[in-house]
Amino acid sequence: MSMSMSEMSVSSMSILVSEQLTRQLVNTAQDLAIRCVRECASKYNFDAEEAIRSLGLEMVKLERKAPLKEKPEKGPKEAAPKAAFPLPYNGLIDHACCYALRQNNGLYTQCPLFRKKDGEFCKSCTKQMQKVGADVPEYGTIQMRQAVGIMEYVDPKGRKPVHYTKVMKKFKITEEKAREESDKLNIPLNEIHFEITDLDSKRGRPSKAPKVPKEKGVKGRPKKTQKVLQILGDDDDGDLFAELVAQANEETEDDANKPKKAGKSEEEKEAERLAKEQEKAEKEAKRLQEKAEKEAAKEAERKAKEAEKEAEKAKKEAERLAKEQEKAAEKAKKEAERKAKEEEKAKKEAEKAEKEAKKKEKEEKASKGNKSSKKEEPKEDDEPDVVKKIEFEGKKYLKSKKTGIIYDYNEYVKNQEQVIVGKWNESTNKIDFEEEEEESEEEYDM
Repeated sequence: MSMSMSEMSVSSMSILVSEQLTRQLVNTAQDLAIRCVRECASKYNFDAEEAIRSLGLEMVKLERKAPLKEKPEKGPKEAAPKAAFPLPYNGLIDHACCYALRQNNGLYTQCPLFRKKDGEFCKSCTKQMQKVGADVPEYGTIQMRQAVGIMEYVDPKGRKPVHYTKVMKKFKITEEKAREESDKLNIPLNEIHFEITDLDSKRGRPSKAPKVPKEKGVKGRPKKTQKVLQILGDDDDGDLFAELVAQANEETEDDANKPKKAGKSEEEKEAERLAKEQEKAEKEAKRLQEKAEKEAAKEAERKAKEAEKEAEKAKKEAERLAKEQEKAAEKAKKEAERKAKEEEKAKKEAEKAEKEAKKKEKEEKASKGNKSSKKEEPKEDDEPDVVKKIEFEGKKYLKSKKTGIIYDYNEYVKNQEQVIVGKWNESTNKIDFEEEEEESEEEYDM
């Protein structure tokens, strides 16, 4: 007791010394700060007391704050892929996961959380074992369950796993749905989980016997019936004992004479086993057939959609080609019409040139036939005509500077013939072609 008191006094003295030293340091710092402010006030001409009040140097206090503990960041839980509903024990061990068993609605399956790096169990199962001070998990390990049959396991507290058909009924799971989920997670399922055993059907409370209605009678307790007493004399004791012995012998003889229930022979058991295996094979074949039919239906639907897409694509391509052909035909038609117009125009120009040549020939003949000895003096009209090359509507012509008459440029360049095609209109700045003359000349030729 004296040692504890001395230790307490030493600790209290150390705390007292540390507090006094801290206060002394705080006071020294406070005085130093106030002196600095006053020196600055005297140098830069401002109110020192007001500055000290505004900075709060007179109100400095010693406060103790507990150090903040850094909380470790919680990392994400690592676990194997979880099924949408409980699946039964598959007889295998996943060495990446915890070796402890989970109750899992009575199915006793392996814990899905990953093991520690150097341990056999996950963090959660290890913590639970440390809490209760156990060396083995509450429901055992996966190695313990693998050491016995699939439905023969008993946990450390004497509990057995339930049949999967009960869990299926509880969660409203069909066999097909369970197989689809197991195929998705690549977990094999044993056929024993889908068999309905006699033990499962007989388990539970016995059904209550139907109540027999009481006969209607007088209300109240029934009257006691008087028992018939048999008075035996001294001579009757031996007969009574003999009668009881004989009755007991008769009962044993009857039990011995009763036919015993014959057990099932090995042939019957083998036949039952073969029938069960055949039934399992039929179920599996039916399941595979249904699966194949579904896959075939999906494939047919996919091919039908692809064919429909190809038909739509071909239809669009045909429509595109038809439009292109229609455009090409329209373009060819326009080109043919343009060429026909050009040919018609060239024909008219040729006919016109021919007429001009005939007319010129007639004029030359008429001029030769006029024999006059007198030579006429040249007039202004006999002077050579000066022409200028012009371009109108994409075609070249020769325009007279005096008269404005328009000559065909190509005919003059090629044949040196002055073919008049019209006259220049100064008001409209266009050529007035001689269409009326051409029409009248055509009518004359006809």
